[in-house]
Amino acid sequence: MPQENADALTRKKLHTYMRGYTHSSLLRCSVELGVYDAVAQGPADVDVLAARLGTSERGTRILLNALAAIGLLHHGAGRYSLVPGAEDLLVKGGKDYFGGPIRLGIDSWEWDAHKRLAESVRKGAPVMETTADTPDFDYFGVWAEHSADSTFNTGAAQLVADLLLPWNPAAERVDVLDVGCGSGWYGFEIARREPRARLCAFDWAPRVLAVAEENARRLEVADRTEFRQGDAFNDPLGGPYDLVTMAHVLHHRSARQAAGLLRRLHAAMRPGGRIGVVGHTFDERVSPADDPNPHLFALIMLMQTETGEPHSLDTYRWMFTEAGFTNVRFHASTNSMHKAIVADRA
Repeated sequence: MPQENADALTRKKLHTYMRGYTHSSLLRCSVELGVYDAVAQGPADVDVLAARLGTSERGTRILLNALAAIGLLHHGAGRYSLVPGAEDLLVKGGKDYFGGPIRLGIDSWEWDAHKRLAESVRKGAPVMETTADTPDFDYFGVWAEHSADSTFNTGAAQLVADLLLPWNPAAERVDVLDVGCGSGWYGFEIARREPRARLCAFDWAPRVLAVAEENARRLEVADRTEFRQGDAFNDPLGGPYDLVTMAHVLHHRSARQAAGLLRRLHAAMRPGGRIGVVGHTFDERVSPADDPNPHLFALIMLMQTETGEPHSLDTYRWMFTEAGFTNVRFHASTNSMHKAIVADRA
């Protein structure tokens, strides 16, 4: 018998890809309705869970069976219960609760944009009415609201803080700039660890800064944080700063535009300062099949931005060097899905 080619395309594979949106829809719906919080109260049948959720018996039965069909719930003896791992990942308050990233990754804007992906491919640019090239893009607010305190963000924030700290023990204060601060987690992680830190949380979206201010109060770092609205590519950045952190910004622009921002940050830093950047990146020597995430993320950038896309490791090295930084190095962590790039201001 000839051996089956594991890489061969089959009807079964196509059907799996074709119905992928159903899995996404089920996951989003179950988190939105609080299904896992209801089941966490104890295994139960359809009637009991419908009462806990305040949903119809028919709709609940169909939803629960569909979740069980794809392994997101367990069904046995007429009752539904959590599968292993769900208590940590899908129940609110779980140690690795992933509800925020699910809300981000299955956002309505992206669903609508994916319907028009072919148009974006033809044009080579967004076709939606609102995009990430403007500060009033609603998704920025969604990102800020749902990325704080989640494993989606904290692992990378902890990695950056590990790489930037400790700082000069002789300094009376440590001036820190968080560019495109979003929920604020990257700068706040540094401020929480370093009591000498004075943080400037910089973002161009008012809705985002409002979320960051609320988080700063909750984390008790607001008294050491200045919130500044502006376009980091064009507006004054203040300074000088000892440390700069920037997450999920550079992939929104072309490599040359990103290098221009890095030059501006270099000029805003004290000699001997250090910068830590987080984002999607890839090695050009590795097949997309062996590292798919950055290449799939590039679709989002195609639909959201005029020039953005994930930059390769070689491109990042060029951008930092072009901007005047030295000692460019790349770091990864098992707690983060993104790499961190660290460099020095000579």
